[in-house]
Amino acid sequence: MAYQHPNIKNILLCFTFLSTALLCHAQKTFKNEVSLGYYSAGDFFDTSAFKISSFSEGRSPSICYTRLFGKNLSVGLSYTRCYFNYLPTNPAHYPKRLKDNTIRYREQQTISTNLGYEISKGPISVKAKAGIRYNLEGFKSEHLFYYGSVGFWEEPVSGYQAYGKFGAKLGASIQHPIIWRFFGELDCEYAKMFSGGDQTQLLLSYRIGFKF
Repeated sequence: MAYQHPNIKNILLCFTFLSTALLCHAQKTFKNEVSLGYYSAGDFFDTSAFKISSFSEGRSPSICYTRLFGKNLSVGLSYTRCYFNYLPTNPAHYPKRLKDNTIRYREQQTISTNLGYEISKGPISVKAKAGIRYNLEGFKSEHLFYYGSVGFWEEPVSGYQAYGKFGAKLGASIQHPIIWRFFGELDCEYAKMFSGGDQTQLLLSYRIGFKF
């Protein structure tokens, strides 16, 4: 018997049917969530105050993927970059002289994973989370002192304090519906790094996500 090429129409029909079935199944289960947002605030429990990131600088994005298991359990993987500038961005407001040990800015790029448990269901749900963090990059920049003679010639001296690579975190998130399968999520994360500077950290963020 001669070989016959498969009918292209039948292949397309099967592919369409399979894709539709998978899509309908996904619409019923919604086992996956992807959210994109912005780390908006942080506290590092040092001499600096609770700080809100400048949205215009665009240096603090966060993205999170969550896989749901059963009714309450979930596993999440996230990437975050947070940047906090502690000096005025407007040159007209920049101080003529900085105090010794003034924090200039801090920055972190972190990947983390967590295990979550939904403790409250409904239109507004609450999830408790615990996990581990790894810093791809993390440091604090400080103005240490001026070198030279006051009123004659002075040179500012800066220093950098590196953050630890590994840490653990506890947190909670509050999720609310927006429209269709889109949702908003307010996330609070308390982290303890195992080494380096500023080991205790509290970070807040808000993300907009999609269920599929």
